[in-house]
Amino acid sequence: MEISQALKAMSHPVRLQMVELLLQRRMCVRSLARHFEVSEPTVSVHLKVLKNAGLIIGEKKSYYMHYQVIRENIEDLSQFFSALSATPSLPPQCCQKSGSCHCKCHSKKD
Repeated sequence: MEISQALKAMSHPVRLQMVELLLQRRMCVRSLARHFEVSEPTVSVHLKVLKNAGLIIGEKKSYYMHYQVIRENIEDLSQFFSALSATPSLPPQCCQKSGSCHCKCHSKKD
């Protein structure tokens, strides 16, 4: 699973809610469509994005495909954010020393 692809997939509010719901229980397209009050084709498009991002899998039961979250990949995202938040802050450093400053932290001398 690529982190950026997973984050992009979950950036849509409906897909994020789908992930939250599918963490609780497996559901088919019809049930998801009823829950979100959208068409089945719309749900299918959202599920395809989540599946391509490696966040969900489908399991065929009878005539229906039931979807569930791949919890290990959600854990990977959680660990990514934990590591990111643990990154130490460095003191501010101005690039003026190199003579090629583009920031607005000081006035340019001509």
